[in-house]
Amino acid sequence: MFNLKKIKTLLLALLGLVSAGYSMSAPDVLERLRVATTAKDRRVKAIMTITDRKRVQKRTLRLVMKGTDKLLVTFIEPADLRGVSFLTTGRDNMWVYLPAQGRVRRISGSAVDQSFGGSDFSYREMASISFGSSRATGAVEEKEWNGTMVYLINIEDGGEKSRLWVDRERFVPLRVDKLDQHGNVLKLITFSDFLEQDGVWIPQTVCLDNISRGSSTELKLLEVNLNTGIKDNYFTEDNMKRGG
Repeated sequence: MFNLKKIKTLLLALLGLVSAGYSMSAPDVLERLRVATTAKDRRVKAIMTITDRKRVQKRTLRLVMKGTDKLLVTFIEPADLRGVSFLTTGRDNMWVYLPAQGRVRRISGSAVDQSFGGSDFSYREMASISFGSSRATGAVEEKEWNGTMVYLINIEDGGEKSRLWVDRERFVPLRVDKLDQHGNVLKLITFSDFLEQDGVWIPQTVCLDNISRGSSTELKLLEVNLNTGIKDNYFTEDNMKRGG
């Protein structure tokens, strides 16, 4: 039986040997990040806290993910959102299930940039939270951020441009600057409280600051289970209706 942790360790070592002879390119950095942070699959329970100028709202979520592109999110609480679910099997394949309507609706066009569950995350941002569909461009900069040496690279996803700050030692994402067409930061996403499990680095806290709205959304992981043997056929419309 393959040992995922040993395979990841060996792959990281080989990537390190290969990159030792030349400067890291942006695609190199992004690939190293994917290797360091991607499990075969994962099951997560999380608390979402949405804070704006008027109130603080909380949601409890169940997230089931396979690789970097398959994700099924189901709301557990509050009661008015219970059973609402979001499914993506890639950047261009997104659906939402609303129990009150009893049907699954495909998300496309401008709808991909609408709010996910009333949060500051859009459907597009939830679908690309693992950088599976991101493409690295341009040169690599080396900087220091909050006392940590980082690689700073540019990434694109579905026409959206961002700056990605990557820990130079662990190759984990620390920060994403979501940019408008003029290069101004619209949203700031930070990843923190990393836990290593089965050779995979997992951020236990993900916070999105919506600068244009003056609001923020925090995802706090409560439970994480990796490599549980989730099958591809888990990610279906029928399973959305069953609540995952």
